[in-house]
Amino acid sequence: MRSLGKVLLVLGCGLGLTGLFGGGLGVAFWGFADQYAAHYTYKVGFKHPGDDCGNNELAVDLSTGEPLGCAPHGFQSLSSVRVELPGFSDQQNEDVLTLSRQLGAGGFTSAEREQLQRKVDQLVASLPADRLPKHEWLWGWRLGVLGLLALSIPVVVVGRLIRRSNRHSPPPRVQRRPRGGAHR
Repeated sequence: MRSLGKVLLVLGCGLGLTGLFGGGLGVAFWGFADQYAAHYTYKVGFKHPGDDCGNNELAVDLSTGEPLGCAPHGFQSLSSVRVELPGFSDQQNEDVLTLSRQLGAGGFTSAEREQLQRKVDQLVASLPADRLPKHEWLWGWRLGVLGLLALSIPVVVVGRLIRRSNRHSPPPRVQRRPRGGAHR
Protein backbone atom coordinates (compact mmCIF):
# COMPACT_ATOMS: atom_id res chain seq x y z
CA MET A 1 0.00 0.00 0.00
CA ARG A 2 2.89 2.35 0.74
CA SER A 3 4.37 1.85 -2.70
CA LEU A 4 1.03 2.77 -4.32
CA GLY A 5 0.99 5.99 -2.28
CA LYS A 6 4.53 6.80 -3.39
CA VAL A 7 3.69 6.11 -7.02
CA LEU A 8 0.62 8.34 -6.83
CA LEU A 9 2.65 11.08 -5.11
CA VAL A 10 5.36 10.97 -7.78
CA LEU A 11 2.74 10.92 -10.54
CA GLY A 12 0.91 13.89 -8.99
CA CYS A 13 4.14 15.85 -8.59
CA GLY A 14 5.13 15.06 -12.16
CA LEU A 15 1.77 16.23 -13.50
CA GLY A 16 1.89 19.34 -11.31
CA LEU A 17 5.40 20.25 -12.50
CA THR A 18 4.41 19.62 -16.12
CA GLY A 19 1.35 21.84 -15.71
CA LEU A 20 3.41 24.54 -14.00
CA PHE A 21 5.98 24.40 -16.80
CA GLY A 22 3.36 24.64 -19.57
CA GLY A 23 1.34 27.30 -17.74
CA GLY A 24 4.44 29.37 -16.97
CA LEU A 25 5.55 29.18 -20.59
CA GLY A 26 2.11 30.27 -21.81
CA VAL A 27 1.76 33.12 -19.32
CA ALA A 28 5.27 34.42 -20.06
CA PHE A 29 4.60 34.39 -23.80
CA TRP A 30 1.20 36.07 -23.38
CA GLY A 31 2.54 38.83 -21.12
CA PHE A 32 5.51 39.76 -23.28
CA ALA A 33 3.43 39.54 -26.49
CA ASP A 34 0.84 41.94 -25.02
CA GLN A 35 3.58 44.35 -23.97
CA TYR A 36 5.06 44.25 -27.48
CA ALA A 37 1.67 44.77 -29.15
CA ALA A 38 0.89 47.79 -26.96
CA HIS A 39 3.67 49.75 -28.69
CA TYR A 40 1.62 49.67 -31.90
CA THR A 41 -1.67 50.98 -30.49
CA TYR A 42 -1.15 54.48 -31.88
CA LYS A 43 1.41 53.77 -34.62
CA VAL A 44 0.05 54.22 -38.12
CA GLY A 45 0.87 51.31 -40.39
CA PHE A 46 1.53 52.27 -44.01
CA LYS A 47 0.74 49.18 -46.08
CA HIS A 48 -0.31 47.98 -49.50
CA PRO A 49 -3.74 46.37 -49.91
CA GLY A 50 -3.41 42.70 -49.07
CA ASP A 51 -0.47 43.20 -46.69
CA ASP A 52 -0.68 41.93 -43.14
CA CYS A 53 -1.52 44.88 -40.88
CA GLY A 54 0.41 43.46 -37.95
CA ASN A 55 -0.40 44.99 -34.58
CA ASN A 56 -1.33 48.43 -35.90
CA GLU A 57 -4.74 49.75 -34.83
CA LEU A 58 -4.72 51.95 -37.93
CA ALA A 59 -3.28 50.80 -41.23
CA VAL A 60 -3.62 52.97 -44.33
CA ASP A 61 -3.02 52.33 -48.00
CA LEU A 62 0.36 53.71 -49.08
CA SER A 63 -0.95 54.91 -52.43
CA THR A 64 -4.34 56.42 -51.45
CA GLY A 65 -4.36 57.08 -47.71
CA GLU A 66 -7.56 55.07 -47.32
CA PRO A 67 -7.81 52.92 -44.18
CA LEU A 68 -7.28 49.23 -44.76
CA GLY A 69 -9.62 46.61 -43.37
CA CYS A 70 -7.27 43.84 -42.45
CA ALA A 71 -8.21 40.24 -42.11
CA PRO A 72 -5.99 37.22 -41.45
CA HIS A 73 -3.71 35.96 -44.22
CA GLY A 74 -3.83 39.16 -46.28
CA PHE A 75 -7.50 39.03 -47.24
CA GLN A 76 -9.18 42.41 -47.24
CA SER A 77 -12.32 42.93 -45.24
CA LEU A 78 -15.38 43.30 -47.44
CA SER A 79 -17.15 45.63 -45.02
CA SER A 80 -16.50 49.35 -44.90
CA VAL A 81 -13.55 50.29 -42.76
CA ARG A 82 -14.08 52.51 -39.77
CA VAL A 83 -11.21 54.22 -38.00
CA GLU A 84 -11.55 53.81 -34.22
CA LEU A 85 -8.36 54.53 -32.33
CA PRO A 86 -8.69 53.76 -28.60
CA GLY A 87 -9.88 56.79 -26.63
CA PHE A 88 -10.36 59.00 -29.68
CA SER A 89 -13.67 60.74 -30.23
CA ASP A 90 -15.53 60.30 -33.51
CA GLN A 91 -14.33 63.75 -34.56
CA GLN A 92 -10.68 62.93 -33.77
CA ASN A 93 -10.92 59.69 -35.73
CA GLU A 94 -12.45 61.59 -38.66
CA ASP A 95 -9.66 64.21 -38.50
CA VAL A 96 -7.02 61.49 -38.73
CA LEU A 97 -8.83 59.83 -41.62
CA THR A 98 -9.28 63.12 -43.51
CA LEU A 99 -5.61 64.01 -43.11
CA SER A 100 -4.60 60.50 -44.20
CA ARG A 101 -6.68 60.78 -47.37
CA GLN A 102 -5.31 64.26 -48.14
CA LEU A 103 -1.67 63.35 -47.61
CA GLY A 104 -1.87 59.95 -49.26
CA ALA A 105 -3.89 60.93 -52.33
CA GLY A 106 -0.88 60.63 -54.63
CA GLY A 107 1.06 58.22 -52.45
CA PHE A 108 2.78 59.02 -49.17
CA THR A 109 6.22 60.57 -49.02
CA SER A 110 8.26 59.95 -45.90
CA ALA A 111 7.55 63.53 -44.74
CA GLU A 112 3.81 62.95 -45.18
CA ARG A 113 4.01 59.72 -43.19
CA GLU A 114 5.75 61.57 -40.38
CA GLN A 115 3.14 64.36 -40.53
CA LEU A 116 0.27 61.88 -40.14
CA GLN A 117 2.02 60.09 -37.28
CA ARG A 118 2.70 63.44 -35.55
CA LYS A 119 -1.02 64.29 -35.81
CA VAL A 120 -1.93 61.00 -34.14
CA ASP A 121 0.73 61.57 -31.46
CA GLN A 122 -0.60 65.09 -30.78
CA LEU A 123 -4.12 63.75 -30.35
CA VAL A 124 -2.90 61.01 -28.01
CA ALA A 125 -1.02 63.61 -25.93
CA SER A 126 -4.21 65.67 -25.63
CA LEU A 127 -6.33 62.76 -24.39
CA PRO A 128 -7.35 62.80 -20.73
CA ALA A 129 -5.88 59.91 -18.74
CA ASP A 130 -9.30 58.27 -18.31
CA ARG A 131 -9.65 57.85 -22.11
CA LEU A 132 -6.30 56.13 -22.64
CA PRO A 133 -6.25 52.31 -22.72
CA LYS A 134 -6.20 50.92 -19.19
CA HIS A 135 -4.22 47.88 -18.21
CA GLU A 136 -4.43 45.98 -14.97
CA TRP A 137 -1.39 45.96 -12.72
CA LEU A 138 -0.65 42.34 -13.63
CA TRP A 139 -0.26 42.88 -17.37
CA GLY A 140 2.51 42.97 -19.97
CA TRP A 141 6.03 42.56 -18.68
CA ARG A 142 4.85 41.92 -15.11
CA LEU A 143 2.74 39.01 -16.31
CA GLY A 144 5.69 37.79 -18.39
CA VAL A 145 7.99 37.85 -15.36
CA LEU A 146 5.39 35.97 -13.32
CA GLY A 147 5.28 33.34 -16.06
CA LEU A 148 9.08 33.06 -16.04
CA LEU A 149 9.05 32.62 -12.26
CA ALA A 150 6.43 29.88 -12.56
CA LEU A 151 8.50 28.31 -15.32
CA SER A 152 11.63 28.35 -13.16
CA ILE A 153 10.10 26.20 -10.41
CA PRO A 154 9.87 22.95 -12.43
CA VAL A 155 13.24 23.66 -14.05
CA VAL A 156 14.95 24.02 -10.65
CA VAL A 157 13.16 20.99 -9.17
CA VAL A 158 13.99 18.71 -12.10
CA GLY A 159 17.58 20.02 -12.21
CA ARG A 160 18.07 19.23 -8.52
CA LEU A 161 16.55 15.77 -8.93
CA ILE A 162 18.92 15.01 -11.80
CA ARG A 163 21.93 16.30 -9.85
CA ARG A 164 20.86 14.30 -6.80
CA SER A 165 20.41 11.08 -8.77
CA ASN A 166 23.84 11.51 -10.37
CA ARG A 167 25.45 12.05 -6.95
CA HIS A 168 23.97 8.85 -5.50
CA SER A 169 24.63 6.57 -8.43
CA PRO A 170 27.87 4.58 -8.34
CA PRO A 171 30.55 5.60 -10.81
CA PRO A 172 30.62 3.51 -13.95
CA ARG A 173 33.00 0.56 -13.87
CA VAL A 174 35.79 0.53 -16.34
CA GLN A 175 36.80 -2.93 -17.39
CA ARG A 176 40.32 -3.27 -18.52
CA ARG A 177 41.28 -5.92 -20.95
CA PRO A 178 44.65 -7.50 -20.69
CA ARG A 179 46.97 -6.56 -23.45
CA GLY A 180 47.99 -9.25 -25.78
CA GLY A 181 51.36 -10.75 -25.38
CA ALA A 182 53.17 -12.36 -22.45
CA HIS A 183 50.39 -12.23 -19.86
CA ARG A 184 48.20 -14.78 -21.47
